[in-house]
Amino acid sequence: MALPKETIAQVTCTSTEQPRVRSVSKTNARGLQDDFIGRESELRRLSAAIHNRQSLLIWGPTDAGKTALVKKAIGELPEKRRQTCIYSSGAVSVRQLAEELVRGLYAAGDPLVREKLREGGCRKQISAARWFKDRSSGQLKAILYQAAQKSPYTFFLDHMPAATQSMARLMKEIIWRCKTPVYLLSRGCSHEEIGSAWSIYFAKEYHIHVGPVSDSSIRELLERCIRRFGLADLDLGRFREEILRLSRQLPGCVTKMCELAAHPRYHYGDQIKVNLVHVDYLMRADPSGDKSPAQT
Repeated sequence: MALPKETIAQVTCTSTEQPRVRSVSKTNARGLQDDFIGRESELRRLSAAIHNRQSLLIWGPTDAGKTALVKKAIGELPEKRRQTCIYSSGAVSVRQLAEELVRGLYAAGDPLVREKLREGGCRKQISAARWFKDRSSGQLKAILYQAAQKSPYTFFLDHMPAATQSMARLMKEIIWRCKTPVYLLSRGCSHEEIGSAWSIYFAKEYHIHVGPVSDSSIRELLERCIRRFGLADLDLGRFREEILRLSRQLPGCVTKMCELAAHPRYHYGDQIKVNLVHVDYLMRADPSGDKSPAQT
């Protein structure tokens, strides 16, 4: 099955143990890129690391812009290179992580993975799902290592809990045995926050910190969001200053609160009920961190 043009292979995990594979086109990611602002130095460093195939830890608070930074960097790659970027989100165990990455390779058209499925008699999506379900963790890891050694892939791991020892071992095998870079996105850089993966990314030279953006950048982003979500006709005097204060200058916070503010339930005449917007934003935030890709 041929991939659509300008596609990033991506795996997204649902709330159950069964992950879902989908593709994100460059045009579908354009909303993220339109809101991308104030991260030029981080983008240059990440782009250089991807070019040099250097593994990195990308860390910062929820809604700082980690996912947007990664997707921006991937989106600027040549099409052929972009299709070798495998993005996995939400794996909570080594079995699930191995399966998601192999599914991502399958979505990217990897010949070895597709041959393995054909050997297993897979012809339709339902049989492919059964094939993945029937593979052991060891079988999936063996296929993953073989595919990674044969082709120059790059793996991005997002929205994961602190890595267990077995998950860290998988990452080390990919990086050191397969010579394949792994980019881990996390809310922090301590041993407690990234778990056993700390032994991979222990040195600061392997870190990109994504924190608050500058005052001028966050104000420019706010004006873009006001236009994007159709808020310009409302009374924004108090709204502007409160959003800037409550956001802590985190881009994703501004974007998500402006998106909420566009809904009529937050309007009182031409005023916006900013406090209610903020409360609902906090209520919708994923307690495990970084759930939404919208300028996360």
